[in-house]
Amino acid sequence: MTQSRYVVKSSVAETMDLIKLSQSTNELSFEELRQFGEFHQGMLTYDQTSMRPGNHTALFIVVHDFNHVTEVTMITTGGSGTLFNIDWSAAKGIIGGVKSALKPVLIKEVKMRD
Repeated sequence: MTQSRYVVKSSVAETMDLIKLSQSTNELSFEELRQFGEFHQGMLTYDQTSMRPGNHTALFIVVHDFNHVTEVTMITTGGSGTLFNIDWSAAKGIIGGVKSALKPVLIKEVKMRD
């Protein structure tokens, strides 16, 4: 599992649009944008099948502004037909694509616990 968190200077909806543009080659499995009073939370879920037969990577993204700043949290997970054959380079690649898309609005990367 790979996880990353970023603080950005765009709204939740704008951030979700940037992410969706960066993931146009991956299948969007779920999308939701909700409002809680003055705050917003969005969720995007992508599924990517690897070139290796039986491998896939799922990307879960939560974007919110609950602390009066927009945060993006990404978690990837994967699976394969065998226990130890998960393609973690694909997981890092999918997160790298999102991080590149967020560069114009990136304030900082937040260290997450392992």
